[in-house]
Amino acid sequence: MGFTLRPERLFEFTLKSTFGSSVGWLCGLWLSIATPAGMLHAVDSITSHVPKPINIEVDVREAETEMFLLVDETLFLHWFSLAPKAIDDLDPEVKSEWGDYGNRVVEWLDLHAPVQVDGVQLIPVLTDLEYQEGFDLNDLMNFVAITVTYPTKARPRQLDFIWSRFDTEDGFPLESVYYVLSTRDDYQVYRFQEDTPGWSWSPPEAEMMIDPELVAPGIRMPWFSIDLLPVLFSIIGVIVVWRSKRFTRITVATGLICAAFALFFLGETKVDVRPFWLSPVVLPPPDQAEALFESLHRNIYRAFDYEDEEQIYQLLARSVSGELHQQIYDEIHESLMMRIEEDAVCDVRAVRSLDTEVIANPKVVEPMFRVRARWEVIGTVKHWGHSHWRKNLSTALYDVRWIPEIGWRIDGVDMVEQRRLDDGQELIK
Repeated sequence: MGFTLRPERLFEFTLKSTFGSSVGWLCGLWLSIATPAGMLHAVDSITSHVPKPINIEVDVREAETEMFLLVDETLFLHWFSLAPKAIDDLDPEVKSEWGDYGNRVVEWLDLHAPVQVDGVQLIPVLTDLEYQEGFDLNDLMNFVAITVTYPTKARPRQLDFIWSRFDTEDGFPLESVYYVLSTRDDYQVYRFQEDTPGWSWSPPEAEMMIDPELVAPGIRMPWFSIDLLPVLFSIIGVIVVWRSKRFTRITVATGLICAAFALFFLGETKVDVRPFWLSPVVLPPPDQAEALFESLHRNIYRAFDYEDEEQIYQLLARSVSGELHQQIYDEIHESLMMRIEEDAVCDVRAVRSLDTEVIANPKVVEPMFRVRARWEVIGTVKHWGHSHWRKNLSTALYDVRWIPEIGWRIDGVDMVEQRRLDDGQELIK
């Protein structure tokens, strides 16, 4: 899809190229008199498009956060490389989430307008896509409306927004992006510019939130390091020479052999000497460790709001280590599908942490801590032509480990208890 020059503008360009700039300028002057000024202004705007500030509406709810963007047609074509008018021919019911077209929109937003919920970047879920056509005489009044949601499963402790596309060097300079954020008890307007492309929001009196990828464990420095084998062979050589009353061939040979072994093993057997009563690893304090774990744990359930298996695994990778992918997927998927009931599907609406306890370990030798967690999963179960509320209660032991260049991840799980509470009256508050 492209833009077409008006006939009078095309005629002016032809005259300029054929008869020279002076004739073209005279014809252009005549056309500017005979042609409505507004139309020529619109045509000039096409060739040098300066977009108006983008307004993004963010609605923070208990179980999800919704984001609504209105992007003008020219900018949408430039950013997404997609034909805006093709939206009218898409059928989200036939091919889930607008097919490859929708996937392109989701990938672009995940890359250039990422949203983090409690320190974990979530993949947007496309819920609506519309082409809003304005006036026939002005293509710049056409827009693409995009609505996406981010499953939160509980009220976020912190939302982080980033906008990275301002295009100041490629002919589409975007001056500002405004995020209008509203909740049940808060209202904020944030202005993003190229030098301030991000902002964070937390609700009033929010609980502690720890980013699992930024809070690295501390390492206590050793008193000193010692290279065991070189030191050992050096001592043996000195003792042999010292106890020998005179330099014999055996004494010299022994000393040379010890020196050779010391040089051969130099740097291979270094050992850090630390106080035995202190751990070499400094873990986050218990309150920070609990907040860090809850961010990772809640994100596991968010992953199953997506239908695409690749997206599920991608989001799980932001909470669990690679070796646990399949185990976590199978266990959570089984509990959500309620396989004890035929054809039952559970839509998780909220995850409530009831008790999180960091188990004390007096001798920590690696960056890992263990958590005993107890939580509720509340959702609706759809089967046999009807739906009703369902609440599950679970208790498990989790290992949380620091993985270099990745961050904190859940690395082990031992399920202690899992049972269903069938009161049928649970409300999401």
